[in-house]
Amino acid sequence: MLDINLNLYKTFYMVAKMGSITKASAELNVTPPSVSLSISKLEELFEVKLFDRNNDGVSLTDAGYELLEHVKSALATLEIGEKLIVQKNDLATGKLTIGCPSHLASFYLMDYIVKARKDYPNLQISLISGTSSEGMLELIKNHKIDFIIDTLAIYQAENFTVEQLQEVDNIFISKFPIKIENLEELKSLKYILNVNDTVTTKKLVETLSKHNISIEPSMESEITEVRIDATKRDLGVGYVMKQAVKKELERKEIYEVQLPIKLPKSQINLIYSKEQLTKAAKQFIKQYLKNN
Repeated sequence: MLDINLNLYKTFYMVAKMGSITKASAELNVTPPSVSLSISKLEELFEVKLFDRNNDGVSLTDAGYELLEHVKSALATLEIGEKLIVQKNDLATGKLTIGCPSHLASFYLMDYIVKARKDYPNLQISLISGTSSEGMLELIKNHKIDFIIDTLAIYQAENFTVEQLQEVDNIFISKFPIKIENLEELKSLKYILNVNDTVTTKKLVETLSKHNISIEPSMESEITEVRIDATKRDLGVGYVMKQAVKKELERKEIYEVQLPIKLPKSQINLIYSKEQLTKAAKQFIKQYLKNN
């Protein structure tokens, strides 16, 4: 095993991240020659070229890309290790970063956040909602968020702990009241669905196919709020979680399509890595998410 100073790896990572020795030196608060010397020393130790120099800065070689993946993972592991060791904060003085799609945050998570903030006024919470499930997966892998609340099953394959928190109904919604008595009538409607490779859409298609009904979307969106808005504009029949449109249904801005069959449910899941949960995150999960 090579005896390499950790700072060399940190310098390498910053140069790779910034794509420039000058920009990396500014981030590291050292001189550009010092950064260049560190990279040269690392290349000498590995006996391989890690960067190609060009007029625009630097770019990784194949060997550099391979090393970067390991360095990124190792630095992220060190970061969470430091965080877990030095932090003594619980919910009273701690900080949480939670990944959760906006529609789930609105009707599910926000109630618990309100309770937690009433109990612990100094608790700091960052909510990451404006990214895809794949994006949140990348964030939790890089220890940028404490845990995720989502309905998708992609996390299971990444060896995270996945626990079901709640089962929720899915419904068709429409601009005006619709009552379906014969399922064949479904074939004449226009649909606003989630993208076709999601678990929710696949389950819907499978359920309807058992009744020899096939539907095609006239519009697709992975964002629940977009499907709701499109339905309000009478662009078709939307497919959403019932809890996500509770207020709209009560105000009769939209209507639940009445069906003679039950549509598949969705699971709201808690996704986390046991090794990276902070004291505050563990307490929030136990006191609020699992105590209901």
